Amino acid sequence: MLVDFLNDYYQANLKSIHDVAGNQHLIGNSKVFHGPLFVKIFKEKAMFYAEQHVNQFYYPDVYLDSVIFEDKYVVTLRNRELSDVDNQEMTAERAHEYGELLGSFHEKVTGNVSVKNEKRPLSQLLTYRVAQLKESLYYKNAQQVLKLLRPDFDKVNLEYEQLPKVVLHGDFSVRNIMEFEGKNILIDFERAHVGTNYQDFIKFFYNEVRDVKLRNEFLNGYELEHSFEIPSSDLQRCLLFLCALDISHYNVTHSGGKFGDMASNMIATIRDGDAVLKL
Repeated sequence: MLVDFLNDYYQANLKSIHDVAGNQHLIGNSKVFHGPLFVKIFKEKAMFYAEQHVNQFYYPDVYLDSVIFEDKYVVTLRNRELSDVDNQEMTAERAHEYGELLGSFHEKVTGNVSVKNEKRPLSQLLTYRVAQLKESLYYKNAQQVLKLLRPDFDKVNLEYEQLPKVVLHGDFSVRNIMEFEGKNILIDFERAHVGTNYQDFIKFFYNEVRDVKLRNEFLNGYELEHSFEIPSSDLQRCLLFLCALDISHYNVTHSGGKFGDMASNMIATIRDGDAVLKL
């Protein structure tokens, strides 16, 4: 019914191309916008608004429209010919370029878009995220790590509160970098939220860039665009835990195993005392 409505509304021939984590994607030509469309349909309001607000500011020539239809939320973009980069070897040059790309994103959008800004102290957020996993296979290990980290909560809360904040991409990885007209670009902003920039590095470093030299090339590129302050080891452990909890929650609420054992491995490294990413 929604697709029929959109086809009529945009005078288009939209067809579904895939369903990612419950978010449906459509493509097709529109007579209203005189060209090809890429349509993202969300079930979650927060993801819709993050995608909408970031694209409106960051890609004003690509963003076209937003629609709310019953319980579905739609962001409509110009469709572009994009090429994957995730099959390319991670070289020092690429790591540097990706650092510049993320640094430029943080620099440009921070203070200019409205996205989720969690106001609770970090320790309260961690406790809440663990409680969300109560009926899952992750809960017991998450409880153990929460207990392990609790003695550091006062100083970690203070440090996190004082660190500069940026608008995070929220899911920064090679799969969300594309090549367009010879340049690297970022896509998929539905998980954008406010946090400290280190949070956007965690999955990327943990899963895709494990070599210390490549990590430093990334940071060299990043610092050309935006300043970076390395959090204390205690805060790094808590932020890695938050990342693991978010992935765990995703795995519980979505099928497909997109992140595999990443969350369990992250939790294990914290429990085993090896949670600081080497830089």
